[in-house]
Amino acid sequence: SCHNVQCQKDTTCHMIDGWPKCVQTKVSIRRPSCRDVHCPMDTTCHIINGHPQCVQTKVSPRPQSCSDLQCPQGTSCQMTDGQPRCVRHLPSCRDVHCPKDTTCHIINGHPQCVQTKVSPRPQSCSDLQCPQGTRCQMTAGWPQCVHPPRHVRAVPALTCSDVTCEPGATCRVLQGWPRCVPVALTCQDLTCPPGSTCQMEKSTPRCVPVALTCQDLTCPPGSTCRMDGATPRCVSVALTCQDLTCPPGSTCRMDGATPRCVSVALTCQDLTCPPGSTCQ
Repeated sequence: SCHNVQCQKDTTCHMIDGWPKCVQTKVSIRRPSCRDVHCPMDTTCHIINGHPQCVQTKVSPRPQSCSDLQCPQGTSCQMTDGQPRCVRHLPSCRDVHCPKDTTCHIINGHPQCVQTKVSPRPQSCSDLQCPQGTRCQMTAGWPQCVHPPRHVRAVPALTCSDVTCEPGATCRVLQGWPRCVPVALTCQDLTCPPGSTCQMEKSTPRCVPVALTCQDLTCPPGSTCRMDGATPRCVSVALTCQDLTCPPGSTCRMDGATPRCVSVALTCQDLTCPPGSTCQ
């Protein structure tokens, strides 16, 4: 019987035709699955034709919102046709600091500081401070300081010392009366950003780019600055034999545009022979 039989590994004893025999143990073959496969990064396992395979994970070709896009300095993200794009910042008045009594305006696409319009003289008696002994009177639509009729002969001539002008204006005596007129701005009133300088254009100070010259450029050794149109550029300096030191027994010769050291052909004048010998 099978009690007295010891079978090998993976075999079991069965009684066949009255005799004990060791037969192969039947093993259930499990089909392969994705649990048996470890895929690399950015791939996932899929069963293809009954076998597990690692395939590339589909990645969106570009970000779908501005939160997925990092723009360089000087640009910002904007959604264009449903896709995020980095666009350059347009110059705005937020980048300009205008001097006192001027305001920034976008002119021809560029921010510029322009004179704030100041009324040349007060428009009502509430804007004019008259000296003692006089009162304000509207004459031809303008406020003027006059003396009451009973003191006409005692009224002194008004001067700018009797008038207080608002900021951005100064007093001038026009037709015998002190008037507040706007102060003309100059380049001393305008602070330009780096790389620009102030120039007067039609009585208005403007910031314009500074034209660079070779004095603004430092070239590396072996090169010098030359103006290429309106732009300074560093160009290589052509070498000569004066720039080359040759070893003894050689001299410098120009080979095209390049200095080179060549051997010097010796003569008997370059050789001192011992007594009893001569140079040939």
